[in-house]
Amino acid sequence: MEVHSVRDAKPEEQRDLTQLCVRATLATGYDDAFIDRVMPGLTVMLPLITAGAVQVVEQPSGTAVGVVTVTTTALSGVSLLHGLYVDPPFWKRGIGRVLFGAAVTRARALRTGGLMIYAEPSAEGFYRRLGAIRPHLFYVVPQIA
Repeated sequence: MEVHSVRDAKPEEQRDLTQLCVRATLATGYDDAFIDRVMPGLTVMLPLITAGAVQVVEQPSGTAVGVVTVTTTALSGVSLLHGLYVDPPFWKRGIGRVLFGAAVTRARALRTGGLMIYAEPSAEGFYRRLGAIRPHLFYVVPQIA
């Protein structure tokens, strides 16, 4: 069984993390024209990295193989999972589950009770298996006493 290490993203990784998001999106069947249209949403923003909103799963070498971003929202008690991406060569290894766990941990740290998820439609089953509910894939963050 693989052990996956989670850590905060580093500012110097911004470009590599954005490229990871693009590779993952292309691997789900979207084309270059789609990527061009949605590139702002795939870009891992430096201010989010420096704010501690971006976590990665890394290999023992330190290379990031997955990324997740969670921020607060204007809705009281609700945080937002902007995106969860795993580099395609590392799919089906439990990295997505580890990243989702990191997202829930971040939501707890933000003191929110819900995690709103914006996801690619084919990812709905993944999030539902982890406890998300419709509409708009929403996860109730369990609180630790």
